Amino acid sequence: MRIMIVGGGKVGSYLAEELGNNGHTVTVIESDVNRARRISESTKVLVLLGDGTDIGLLEEGDVHRADWVLAVTGRDEDNIVACQLASTLGATRVLARLNDPMHRRTFDSLGIPVVSVTDLMAQVIGQEVAVDVGDAVRLALLGKGEVSLIEMELPADCRPQKVIEMGLPPATILVAITRDDFVTVPGANTVVGPGDRVVAITNVENEARLRAVLCGDE
Repeated sequence: MRIMIVGGGKVGSYLAEELGNNGHTVTVIESDVNRARRISESTKVLVLLGDGTDIGLLEEGDVHRADWVLAVTGRDEDNIVACQLASTLGATRVLARLNDPMHRRTFDSLGIPVVSVTDLMAQVIGQEVAVDVGDAVRLALLGKGEVSLIEMELPADCRPQKVIEMGLPPATILVAITRDDFVTVPGANTVVGPGDRVVAITNVENEARLRAVLCGDE
């Protein structure tokens, strides 16, 4: 996939490295020269120095070809504008980091899907009302109900496989793996196997295929 990340702080730089290692084509837009230099030197992703709300810079980064634009700066105002511009310029999907829960209504009114730490905490606490979708549990629907956050415990008879070898469905990201009470963020060479609990983001229509891929049935 082609992924553009607006914001190269701790979240953005981490996503850039992980997604780049997973074989995605990643472009990062960062306004701080030192951050931009560090990402450029430590990863193989393309780094553009400048403002992620600059139309010219977004176009320079081929935002119209992006499957995802992830706006993860520490300012909700910048994330809103970046996502709006990216959608207008032709990006397939956008996702924003929500820093202040008080701003959620603004994101919702503009139709911008968000991810926040407070959301994830609430979902963990409220898992008893999660939706069962076969062997997996849908923790939440994002955006307009098109994107699903699901968790699945892999059965004992599934075959171990590396993430890079799975053939994940389009627009799918493995977010975390829990194994023996330890949570890790998977990389390209992470081996996923029986007993692992996998949290992933995918399109709703890809849920069944993702379950099959994680179980090694595809």
